[in-house]
Amino acid sequence: MITTNYNTSTKILEVKFTGEISIQDMKNYIISVRENKSLPSRLLILSDASEAKFATKVKRNDLLEFLTENKKTLSQKEYIYDAFIISGTFETALGFLYKGINHIKNYSFNVFSTKEAASVWLNLKAY
Repeated sequence: MITTNYNTSTKILEVKFTGEISIQDMKNYIISVRENKSLPSRLLILSDASEAKFATKVKRNDLLEFLTENKKTLSQKEYIYDAFIISGTFETALGFLYKGINHIKNYSFNVFSTKEAASVWLNLKAY
């Protein structure tokens, strides 16, 4: 399951991934961010996937599809900074692969093992 909450005091979109996440769940999440017109154009996202696993094996083409959806979202945004907290070995490897294939100029994606490290990175990007 993927839940989102825009924290108005921190100005961060807090995203929680729990349980098994499908490829379609990820695409739907990205689309929901694009369709949410109330989010700021310079968006900070704290994605906590420390309690989630992909339901199926994700391939490079799936990651490219995520980037394609993100590119559509980013056409409406000034910038998105996405700090992803990941604990699983497979998911961490995917996160670094995703970071490496991302060539969207106004999208920064980074992988973290703790909420504290992710929050520090986002706070640095806030200014």
